[in-house]
Formats: sequence, structure tokens, C-alpha cells
Amino acid sequence: MPPKSLCASPENGSRLMQDTIGTLPLVGRALGRIEDRQLLSGTATFLDDIPIPGALHVAYVRSNVAHGTITAMDTRAARELTGVRAVITADDLDHVPPLVTPVANAANPPRHLLAKGVVRYVGEPIVAVVATSRYVAEDAAALVAVDIDPLPVVCTLAESLDPSKPVLHAGAGIDSNVLFDRVLESGDPDSAFQRAAHVIERTFRHSRVAPVPMETRGAAATIVEDELVLWASSQFPHALKETVSDLLGVEKVRVKCPDIGGGFGLKSLASPEEILVAWAAMYLNEPVKWVEDRSENLIASAHARDMEVSVRVAADHDGVLLAMEVDALCNTGAYSVHPITHTLEAAGVLSMTPGPYRLAHYRARARAMATNTCPAGPYRGVGLPVATLVHERVMDILADELGFSAVEIRRRNLITSDELPYLTATSQKYDSGDYVASLEAAAEMIGYDSFPSEQRAARSSGTLLGLGFATYVEWTGNNSKLFKQRGMTALKGWDSCQLDLDQDGRVSVWTSSPSIGQGTATTYAQVLADATGIAIDDIDIVQSDTGTGEVDGNGTGSSRSASVTSGAIILAGTELKSRLIEDAAALLDVPADELQIVDSEVSEHAGHERSIDVRILAGKADPGRYNIGRTFEADDVLYSYATHACRVSVDSETGEVDILQYVVAEDCGRVINPLIVEGQTKGALAQGIAAALYESFHYDEAGQPQTGSFMDYLVPTACELPRVTIRHLEIPAPNGILGAKGVGEGGTIAAGAAIANAVSNALASEHNTLPLRPEVLQGHARAIFENLH
Repeated sequence: MPPKSLCASPENGSRLMQDTIGTLPLVGRALGRIEDRQLLSGTATFLDDIPIPGALHVAYVRSNVAHGTITAMDTRAARELTGVRAVITADDLDHVPPLVTPVANAANPPRHLLAKGVVRYVGEPIVAVVATSRYVAEDAAALVAVDIDPLPVVCTLAESLDPSKPVLHAGAGIDSNVLFDRVLESGDPDSAFQRAAHVIERTFRHSRVAPVPMETRGAAATIVEDELVLWASSQFPHALKETVSDLLGVEKVRVKCPDIGGGFGLKSLASPEEILVAWAAMYLNEPVKWVEDRSENLIASAHARDMEVSVRVAADHDGVLLAMEVDALCNTGAYSVHPITHTLEAAGVLSMTPGPYRLAHYRARARAMATNTCPAGPYRGVGLPVATLVHERVMDILADELGFSAVEIRRRNLITSDELPYLTATSQKYDSGDYVASLEAAAEMIGYDSFPSEQRAARSSGTLLGLGFATYVEWTGNNSKLFKQRGMTALKGWDSCQLDLDQDGRVSVWTSSPSIGQGTATTYAQVLADATGIAIDDIDIVQSDTGTGEVDGNGTGSSRSASVTSGAIILAGTELKSRLIEDAAALLDVPADELQIVDSEVSEHAGHERSIDVRILAGKADPGRYNIGRTFEADDVLYSYATHACRVSVDSETGEVDILQYVVAEDCGRVINPLIVEGQTKGALAQGIAAALYESFHYDEAGQPQTGSFMDYLVPTACELPRVTIRHLEIPAPNGILGAKGVGEGGTIAAGAAIANAVSNALASEHNTLPLRPEVLQGHARAIFENLH
């Protein structure tokens, strides 16, 4: 739990929200991003830029076999190479326990920092070489000889269920490759299916993808006096600190974040490679640094999705959903990832497949399967892109079968604003908004009414046009209750901030949520300026550092920065304002309730007869007077939603999909900064489009990666992405301290489903697997024109 001294009571949070909402002059303004100058001018400091004199460098020897027993290892040539300081194997780490991620009601396979006896995926680290330069470390790593006797490979979901295949973690007492198996049931699905007028059954598939942030993973460790200082490109610095401390038995650990070049969920993990860097620095008593290359990032960091979902759906004559049955299989790779766990995506699909639709009768099973592939971790949207693909393809399939339009079938099933708050069949309490309004707005923006005639005219002239919708709802600002519900007991539901007003009148702000490029420096500065009255130019948002004050918390993820971390900032800012006014009242001999703070000046409400600059107050204050920390955890999860719609054309000769128009009607509650919101929506949308049309990570039958570079793993550029029109519905969240909900993942969640629906509409055929491959679409496109002739 968060420190009690820093917590806000629900009553205080609610009162603050009521007191401040509507009086915050900067929130809602499209202020320019204050962090961009250093990023665009090349003066930012990323992990690889940190000046660490005398730092040694690490290179990893990784398995080139998907599954096998290590029978011999020869490190002599590597040790003898000039410049090599250490060659580390699992035998050197006997006193370091394996990484075990606690998961409620699931198997917890151990993961050694370096493979011990058995390798379970291509890319698993076996040996760490430490040398005076990266070049020497790489050369020495190439001299290490590792003999591996291959074992049978379990690579696919089907193989993981095959009883003739080996159990990958049998040595740990785990008797199955099913690491997580959960069933949810609500209502009476059997009875609903019996009375249904229409029943459809389909299977939906989403291929494996990789997050590929622009900056790869990295860590650098050094000993400062008696403290282990770990610089890390991390979204979850406090979780990483605790993991290093627990695993290595070190009491004093400090994790510092430099600028971070993207994370997308990948950098929320505490990886074996980062922990080993910390161990090596302690072992050698010298600074040690590791930055992975792109090939390592692609094959050995963490992947996502790789899911197959079978669905059975019942509807009545009017197209109203009656019941749904779901069986979801998730390829979670060789190990659980810490602290997120291997349940993340499977549990997300289990809970969110009903989507924004009214549904009383639901039965679902979700399983996470161990295979000889790179471990699967969080990636923007975590489970919801697959859940949305399922429920939105189901909507279009039902519409086609019953003869309704794509808009009409949704109108008949969407939860209405009058029904909110709404408790779903999976116990999600959707809070506020207007899902139908988002659908209608998107339909109007995309020109839905005129599209059928345009589509017919285009087809007669040889052009295949399609239009698709996707409406979704997502959880944001997840709290402890939701994390525990999903079995993720190692995650915190709160976040913190620390403020320090110095004698120059500048406020430094540290939070538990590092910036990973999403514009939080701008957002946090706006929120604090509104809460305190201090000029935004006098506020410095400093990158996260676990050694700062009592800051602790979950970190950047689950779209929580605007609702949870900002909540902590509001609490701390409100206290800072109160102390400033209290001190000014004493100096000015004016009652506190007659004072205000505007642009860093404390003055009387009815004019400026008596006033005092915040700088003067800061100079007169006792040490620590204006150093304040606060923690915030939301009582309720906040549910953002949107409808995406797009027009596409499909080339009949090549099967290439061209996105002609893309619109979004979204509601993330109160919009703190429209530029930030639109940037997050468009950035997420780019990754959603990438997974829908381009990106797919493949293994062959022996578990060998087939997409180990950007020559094979196709990442789109700006040239392949469409212009996007966004409309904000902006219905403030009644249960949020600021009225804002999360927005960072929505574009990724909806894009795949919208594009799959548009392409299916263009080709008059079902396409239920992502990505949509041109060679598959080509055959359907040609068949249309062959039939016409």
C-alpha cells in the first residue's frame, strides 16, 4: 500500500475535484509541448548518452536453439581476450535466486538471469561478457562456445496443448504448458442460446508483434558510496528498484531515468539483462553499461498478442445480443514477465470482449500457454486490441447475416448514456459517457449515409472501396483492485509526486511515472500551474528518480498519467498553495481566504493593493517548508471510449490496402491539452495500423525467428499513414479528481478492428485474422471482378 502519510482520502479527492474543476485556467489549452526542444535539437540525454567515466560494457551470448540442454561451455578464449574483465555464467549466480513473478491462481515459472541447464527460446541470455568497450565485449562473446543438445520444440498454441509435447517447466513442478486458465460466467448462456434466432461461430486470430521502441532497452549501474545507482530506460523505476533489491539482496538501490525514447509497455518490465548489469557492477565494483542492439530487441526483449479466440454469439430476430461464449488462447512465450505477469493479455480479452455492448449472458475461458518463443509482455492496449477485433467483427458479421447496416446493429446494442454507470457481465463498472454519440459522430464525419452509392459507383469503374467502424471501451488509470482482480498482485495501483519550491521561486516536480515521450512534462506542468497559481514557466518536470523524497508508485502504463499521477500532483499542489497563502497572509496581514495566487504572485482577490511574490516567500521559508510529497490512487477505474471509422480501397492486382480517410470520435473525459491528446491518439493509431496491415513476427517449426531485422519485420513509416480527423466529445469523468481519463492506448485498440471491417466490406468477404496480408486479399479482390465479368 502507499505510505499512509501521503494518501488522500476519497472524501478529500472528491472535494478537491469539486473545488478545482471549472477554475483551472490552463487545463484545456493547447499549449505547446515544453519537452520537445531538447528532443528535436539532439540535446536530450538518453541512456547511451549518460557520461559514466570508465564504464565497462556488457554483451550477451544468446541461445541459437529454441529448446535444449546445455551440455558444455567453453569461455577460455573469451576470458583471454585483451580488455575482457569478466565472463559471467549461471554458475557465477548460484546465490542469486531466479526471478519469479507472483500471479494469483496461476503457475509461476522461475526465470534465471542467465540460462541454467536448459534454454527455452532463441535469444535467451546464457553468458554475459564484460569488457572495456562494446567492441571488445562483442568480439569476446563471439568466442564463447556453447554446446546445446536440442529438445523437442513447443512453438505454437496447438503444440502447447498437445500432450505428446514436453512440459517446458516440468522441472519447477509445473505439470502443464497451460500457465493460466480462468473461466468467467454470468447469467444463463445456455438458456439464451436455446432461444436465440441467430447463432454465429467464428475464430479470430492476431499474430505476434513486437513493440520496437525507437530507443532499445538499456541499463547502466555504478556504486556511489554504499548505494547501487542504476540508470535505466524504464517505465516502472520503482518496480525495478524493488526487484533488484530483493533479488540481489541490496538494501540501498536507486533507479534513475534518463530521457526515454519510447516504451509502449516493453520498458515496464524488469528484465534479466538489466538486473545482471546491476549485479556485475557490484561484483566488479566498477560502472557497467548495456544497451541492446536492434536484433536483440526484436528477438529477445518481449513480444505481444499471438492470440486465437473462438467465439459463439447468440442474437434475437432484431439483432440484439443475447449471449456470448469465448475461448481465448494466448501464446505467452517461454517465461512470465516481471512484474506484469503472463496473465495480462489473456485476462484482458476475458474481461473486455463484451466491449461497449449490453450483454447479460456470458461464458468465457482464457488460457496463457508456455511455448519456446520470446516471452510475451505488455504492448500498447494489452489485450484490448484483440478483444475489440472480436466484438467489432462480430457486430459486422451479425449485421451482414441479419441484413442490418453496420451502424444500425451497433445502435441496437450499445449501452446508452442513461444506463451508465453500467456493471458488465465481467464486473467492469463503466462509469460515464455516451457511446452512441461517439458512433453517430464518427458516422457523420466519415460520410456514412452517402457511402453505399459511392461504393457501387467505384466498383463499377474497377475500384474496391470499403468502410469500417470500431467502437470500443477501455479501462484506464487502473487501481489495486483491478490489478488484483486480474491476478497481477505485484503491481501497485497508486502513483506519487514530490514538489520542491526553491528560493528562486522555481518548482521542481518528480513523479513515479517517467516520461516516455507522451508529453507528460507539458501535462503535469499545466495541472500543477492550475492547482497552485504558479506560472507554468516556473515549473520544472524532472525525470523520475526513486531516490527523490517518498515518491513511490506503479509507473507509466495503463493510461494512468492524466488521471492517477496528475491526481498526486493536484494533492501536492493544493497543499503547496495552502502553505504559500498561509505564509503570505501572515506577512501581508491579510486573511488567507482573501488571497489568491496568479502567475506566481500572491495577492488580494479584490485588486493587488497588497501582494508578495512567491520567490520572496520561498526565500523566507524554513527549510523543507515547501517540499511536499503526495500519493494518489483512484477509487474507481475510469473507462475511456471512442468510435473509429475508416474508408479503404483494396487494389485488385496486388491486394494492397490504402486508407483513404480515417476519423475518430473519442471521449477521454476532460481534455487537459488537446495537442497532447491528439498526439497520443495519432501515435497509438499508427501502431494499430501497423499491426493491422504490416507487422507480424514469425517463427519456423524449429522455433527459429524469421523476422530478426527490419528487413523482415515490416514497420510502416509516416508515408504509409493517413491523415486523421479527431473529434473530442469531452464528457468529464464524475469520479476522477480532474475529470480526465486515459487516452494513450485507444488508437491501437480500435484500428485493427476498423480496418478489418473496412476491408471485409470492400471485398464482401470475412477477414478475421490480423495482419491483413496482401496475398490473401488479392485473391478475393480478383474474384470479385471475375464474377462481375
